[in-house]
This record gives sequence, structure tokens and C-alpha cells, in this order.
Amino acid sequence: MSNPCILGTNLGSQVESGAVVKNTIIRLTKYSIKPISGKKIILAVDFDILDTFGDIGKIGNPVNVDPESNAPGQGRPTSGADQQQQITNPYQQQFNQQQQQQQQQQLVSPSGGPVFPISSLNPYQNRWTIMARVTQKSDIKTWVKPGATQGRLFNMTLMDESSEIKATAFSQQVDDFYNIIEEGKVYFISNAKVDMAKKQFSNVKNDYELILQRDTQINPAPENTHVPEMRYNFVSLSSLAEVNEKETVDVVAIIKDIGEVSNNISQKTNRPVVKRDLTLVDNTGFTTRLTLWGNQAESFAVSGSNPVIAFKGVSVSNYGGKSLNAFGGSTFKLNPEITEAFKLRSWFDQQGQSTNFQSHTSEYSSSNAAPRMTFDEFKNASANLDPMQQLYFEAKGTVVMMSKTENTFYYPACPTPNCNKKVTEDSNGWRCEKCNLTHPEPEYRYIMGVNIADHTGHNWLQAFNDAGNIIVGRPAVELVMNQQEIKPTFDRATFKSYIFRCRAKQETYGDEAKTRFTIVAATPVSWVDESKHILKELQSYGV
Repeated sequence: MSNPCILGTNLGSQVESGAVVKNTIIRLTKYSIKPISGKKIILAVDFDILDTFGDIGKIGNPVNVDPESNAPGQGRPTSGADQQQQITNPYQQQFNQQQQQQQQQQLVSPSGGPVFPISSLNPYQNRWTIMARVTQKSDIKTWVKPGATQGRLFNMTLMDESSEIKATAFSQQVDDFYNIIEEGKVYFISNAKVDMAKKQFSNVKNDYELILQRDTQINPAPENTHVPEMRYNFVSLSSLAEVNEKETVDVVAIIKDIGEVSNNISQKTNRPVVKRDLTLVDNTGFTTRLTLWGNQAESFAVSGSNPVIAFKGVSVSNYGGKSLNAFGGSTFKLNPEITEAFKLRSWFDQQGQSTNFQSHTSEYSSSNAAPRMTFDEFKNASANLDPMQQLYFEAKGTVVMMSKTENTFYYPACPTPNCNKKVTEDSNGWRCEKCNLTHPEPEYRYIMGVNIADHTGHNWLQAFNDAGNIIVGRPAVELVMNQQEIKPTFDRATFKSYIFRCRAKQETYGDEAKTRFTIVAATPVSWVDESKHILKELQSYGV
């Protein structure tokens, strides 16, 4: 059987990285089933990857799941063998139970129609209703265009179990909705315009945003729903060195110090601004400065010493190495009741207070001193990492396999220096939402899965453009323009050995921490240097 499935935005990186390709076998660990346009759509929130078979063609003759086939009195007769299989298959049994629960608990909108997940919204839909929690609501702001009258706006961040999206109200809609919307409450929302996100003005990770219209409907929803209060994708302070400037991240840390409110003059607007600096530390041994601005800076207050704080949507700056800024769309919660906060609290109380923390500088590189490990050793070492921690290591390995299915080992990137974000093709060329520019041609860059082995085992790692150029031996654009060269080129690239500098990093998908392995650099083996390394190893054993 086959059935359409929508991936939550937190799972998009699994596809972009090549971890999930055609004929990948996955096990859904968290999902819901939504009726959309008369069909039952699976909304995947999290899954485990079980195996990958590559491009082996169609398996069997799958047919679409017919919602009516489960109705009483319909469908083919069930044999005793079929009944036994249904009883003894725990995954099918679990799926059926969750499906029944979804059908029993299916919410309908005030208009009587189905509720759509945020992740399914796009500009081509006309009639939809979402049920979402307001996780952030801005103050009313004024704006003036040259030659135009003054206008007003406010925005808010909406979140459901599938994703989040920014919504903005202008002029009359400010009067209509601002006073009826409360931060933290859940609402049914319909008849808003779905537009392309202006990412230069947003820290919400969604390609679209909502514009409230004259006929937009917003109604309170029941509080006893499955809409989460907040969803985080935390980045450790040590890994900020790898994040590009102006990208937004979520962090959870201990407040080591709280600075005083200071008044400054903005260099961009020449207007007075208020700010306050916080010094944050975490269990990776790093410290960084986070700056609050405006009302957040003035009203910030804590009780007790060194509380845990979780920030969502703060901007990364390269000023003084690496620092963070909390702007209008950023939110924070003191001492949140989440696993990461409990672990930080325990760590700081037991040993964090006496830790000598390292700050980010422009010369810092966390991979300078990577120990040599076998694949078996680094698997064992990475299994003991705490959430948000990472481990750098060096390994001598051989390329066994690469994900080379068409369109899965490369992506069209923005050619602007230091951007590298994925671009989308439109009638005018290739558009980068981050830079707000359209280019005649993209820069094709590698992003692929590479299976590497040594004498102790093997593992799939993610390779980006620099490592991909070394491993494949030619730039991605040459293979994009000459598709017939893909297979022979990848065949020649396999079974070659390199010294790999790699990173094992704990990342959170949904509520579960998983380890991702990435190739930081690949260097052809120098047999002279490798012989010296082996001699040094022998000497350490007294040989």
C-alpha cells in the first residue's frame, strides 16, 4: 500500500543531507493523520532510519490507501492467516491504534471543516484552517514609506505540532486582532494570505508567512489540545563557531552574569536604543555574550542566582568572535521544565561553577586537536555524549559507498560569498530568500551521504562541498551538466582511502537526541606520514 506523507520542517535536513533518499526504509515514531481534500495524509514529526537500498526500482505494485476500505462491511474477506498476521505485527497494530485515536479525537474548525497542519500551507491553497499556539506576539510598530502615510503593524509566531509560521497584521487588522490575541493561547485561524517569507525580517524557519486580511477569522481553540507550548532545536555554545553570521538559533544555557541596562545610539538609525548584556555558559565549556534590546532589556528580571534560560530565535553575530542578539521575534523562558534545562542545572551545581570557560575568538577552531580513532572507538565515544555536545576525531578510512541518486548529492546554492543557502528557481532566475537577490545561475554544491569503513566497522557520514570535491574528484557542477558521468565518476571515487577529520554531534529532533556524523575535511593518505603515525603507536605500546 502507499499513502502521501508530509514531513515536518524539523525533518527537512534529513532529505537535504541525503540521509533519506528513494527506497529508504523508515519507522515513524511520532506522527499524526490529517484529512486533507478528502484524503488521509500522514504528518511525520519524527522517524528512525532503518536501512537504505538506493535506486532499485519499484517494489511490487503499491496502491493508494482507500479510506473507505476500512469501513464496516467493505473490503475483501479476511483469511485466518491474514488475521494472525494482523495480530502478531506490533507496528501495524500500533499504527491502527493511533489511527483510531486520531479519528476519534479529530478536531474540526468553527466552520465545520478539517484543521490543516502548518507544514501543509502553501500559496496555492484557498480554503484552510489551522489550530496554532501564539508563542510570540510583538508590540505594535509604526512604519513610513517615502511619499506615503504612516502605517502600523504587529506580528506573531504561530506553532502547531508540525511546524511554525510568522503572521503579520497591518493597519485595520491591527485594530481588529491585537487586543484579542494573547501570547501562549491557542486559536483557530483561517482566511489569511499565504505569502513567501521575507526572511530578512524574520527568524521563523518557514518558507512562507501569513498576512492577516479583512476576512481573516481568529477564534479561541480548546486548551486541552495536543498543540505544544514551545519547540526548540538547541545549538550548544561550543558549536556557534560553525554557524554563519545572521543565522538564527535556539540556545539553552546558565546565566553567569547579568549586565546593567545601557543607553546607546544606533549606528544604523542614529536613534537611541536600550540594551543589556547577559553572559551565558553551558556544559560544553564555552561562554558567550547575549544582548537583549529594547523592552526585553528594560524589563528583564530573574529570581535566584545563575538560572537556566532557554532562548528561541536569537541571531548569531561575528562581533568579537561569536555573540548572540535577541531581537523582536526572539523569546525566552527562565528555568524551563525540559530535559536540557534539568541537565544543565545539575551540571552547574556539581561542577560548572568551578569551570574555566573558553570564549569564541576569530582564531578558534574546535577541530585543531582531533584524536585518531577507529570507527568502533568513535561510535562508543559518541554514544556517551550529552545533548548538544560534540566530539571531533580523526580517522583513516575507505570510501565504500556514496549517495548518488539524481538530485540527492548536490543542491543549487546562492553564489553570494559566504551565503551558500539553497536557492529556488523562478521565472526571473534563481532566488535566494536570505540575500533577497535573484541570480542568473546557482552554484551547485555537494551535500551527500558517504559510507566510510575501516577494519573495525563502517558508518554513514554527511559530506559538504569542500569534502565532496576531494572525495569525488571534480566539482558538482560538472556532474549536474553531464548526468551520464555520475555513475562512472562515483565508481572511480569509491574504495579510495583518506584521513578524515570528522565531527559527532548530538542534535535534537522533536523530543529525541540523535547523533549526526559529519566530515569536516578529507585529506589523501600520505603514506610517509601514516608510517610515522604507526611507528609512534607501536612505541606507545613499548614495541
